[in-house]
Amino acid sequence: MDEVTGHKNLTRRAARGLSWSGATLLARILLNVLVTAVLARLLSPQEYGVVGAAMIVGALGNSIANLGMSQVVIQRRDIEERHIRTVFSLSMLIATILGLLQWIFAPQIADFLHIPELVLVSRVLAVMMVANAFNLVAEAILSRHLKFKISSIASLIAWIASHVGLAIPLAYLGFSYWALVVTYMAEALILASIYFFIARDYLVRPSFDMQSYRDIRRQSLGYSLAGISTFTAKYIDNIIVARLIGTAELGIYSRAYYLIAMPATLFGNLNKSVVFPLLSKVQDDKVRLRTAQLKGYALTAALALPFSAFLSTFANELVLTVLGQKWVDAVVPIMAFSAAIYFRLGYKVCSAVMLATGRSYQMATMQIINMALIGLFALFSAPYGVNAVAVAVSAAMAASFVLCAVVSCRMTGVTLWDFLLVHGPPAAFAAFVFGAGSAVKALLEGWPDYQVLAVGLSVIGALSLVALYMRASLFFGRYGVEVLKSAASKKTAWIKWTPS
Repeated sequence: MDEVTGHKNLTRRAARGLSWSGATLLARILLNVLVTAVLARLLSPQEYGVVGAAMIVGALGNSIANLGMSQVVIQRRDIEERHIRTVFSLSMLIATILGLLQWIFAPQIADFLHIPELVLVSRVLAVMMVANAFNLVAEAILSRHLKFKISSIASLIAWIASHVGLAIPLAYLGFSYWALVVTYMAEALILASIYFFIARDYLVRPSFDMQSYRDIRRQSLGYSLAGISTFTAKYIDNIIVARLIGTAELGIYSRAYYLIAMPATLFGNLNKSVVFPLLSKVQDDKVRLRTAQLKGYALTAALALPFSAFLSTFANELVLTVLGQKWVDAVVPIMAFSAAIYFRLGYKVCSAVMLATGRSYQMATMQIINMALIGLFALFSAPYGVNAVAVAVSAAMAASFVLCAVVSCRMTGVTLWDFLLVHGPPAAFAAFVFGAGSAVKALLEGWPDYQVLAVGLSVIGALSLVALYMRASLFFGRYGVEVLKSAASKKTAWIKWTPS
């Protein structure tokens, strides 16, 4: 009875975590689109390219600094306060050292990427390395305690304060790419300040203990290897574009990638802060892991596939409406990245299962393969331009997802038939969205782009609500409906989750 009660409590906490994190995720996506629309008219592709290259360097440092220790804080069952103290102290120390190295080698970094402006920008961004390390460990501690509400609200507040309060005014005043540099620094520092004050009851004072480090060393190094491989897979195509094609082209490529990958990135944060901690709690229960994986695929496909179909259909209208005429070269990359949205999100479901069960080295192997595929596809397509790179990288993402899905499904006992059944309803609805969107574009040919986009969004949104009202399982499938019913409030009683 106690075990059943525990499972129900965990399900309720999962629902609350998904509700809070999902609400803040949706708010951030909408705000992100608005902020991106404003900044795209104030900054040029060249300016975005400079900052995009600088963030690659910072992201690598953040990936190395933690050595996978924050994931151990979440996943390890028998972790003690001494382990967390050691994780805190090591993360801060390594981040400080890496920040100094980034400062020292800034000229070499700029020469490698052929971007002279990177010397000063890299040195300024090196300052936020320690703040990022603190935020990563603090978020891990909150996730272990399933305090999803605190971390969700904190990250949203920090993002709004920095991007709305600083990025837009500074860009308007003519600070060029420095508007983005200051924004990223402010976001890290504001988030650290919020965590320090509102999460202080869960934080610990840093101190190093060698035995504690020995306890977590092997597992943390596996997570670290997976994290570094993930970073490389995420940015290697950007490095190739910057070095072989140009800074302005990197601005086009990175903005297209960011605009489409934004939901995937935020979903990845949701996956890391909610799904991964919850799966870690039931890592020894193969039946529950299998069900959780199927639910993850169902919900991911239901959200991603129709969204992907919509973006692919209205890519031209989206670019001209959100980014403006000077970003028209981003249309083809956006179409390519839109087609790969589900593969990015589905890959995160697979990785959550592997990491939650402690298979960090197996996940690292998957990430190395993913990195190699993206790197090779990007390298061989670079001579043909940014559009070719975007198509090739999207194909590499698809191949990586298929491989990772095969490995993780064997791990939990998910059959091919289970996998296909879960994806059937969302795929059918995505086809319907594509058809409806194409019909809207044909009927409204010659209308202003923003009007076509608005009408298409309204029509498909209305059709989605009708589908939910008639029978939600047609859209989400059985497993997706189970997840949504758990997270739904009484205000959604109008939805017919199952046929009467």
